[in-house]
Amino acid sequence: MTKTEIRKKILSQLKEMSEDQYLSLSEKIFQNLVSLSEYKNCWNLMTYVSFDKEPDTIQIIKDALGKAKTVCVPLVDWEKNSMVPVQIFSIDDIDFSSKVPQPLNQSLVNINEIELVIVPGVAFDVGCNRLGRGKGFYDRFLPHCNGLKIGLAFEFQILNELPLSPDDVPVDFVITEARIIRRS
Repeated sequence: MTKTEIRKKILSQLKEMSEDQYLSLSEKIFQNLVSLSEYKNCWNLMTYVSFDKEPDTIQIIKDALGKAKTVCVPLVDWEKNSMVPVQIFSIDDIDFSSKVPQPLNQSLVNINEIELVIVPGVAFDVGCNRLGRGKGFYDRFLPHCNGLKIGLAFEFQILNELPLSPDDVPVDFVITEARIIRRS
């Protein structure tokens, strides 16, 4: 399958999930994430703000803030096709009114301070390769970030192999409701 065909298939499956199934599986992903020593031991993390049935990150944001971690979310500059990490201090610092939730403030964080990045993906493979939504924001951002990269996905979003492009950036871990996949 092509990247476009995979995106279409997986996005359709996401839309078909019931709210109960979505919440239940997201909770299991959350529990798997917070069980990782890499998560427990990091003090500066960046995460996407979930939308369109992406694995829920609001619980992760609340947990990290509750543990006094520095939490950043991406501020997307659509004109420059780029994004930067912006620190938030509570859920109230996020604008949920746009299609892609954005931070309301401009508290930029140095990318070199980020220890762990939680990365969205439409699909991942067992080698921890990632297929995003096709705009390339994370593929441009991640090469400049030395932090550990963790993808979150539901089990049906994991394929044996993805078609890859030279600029695709793999993640170090993929966490699903059923397992934690480490890049070898």
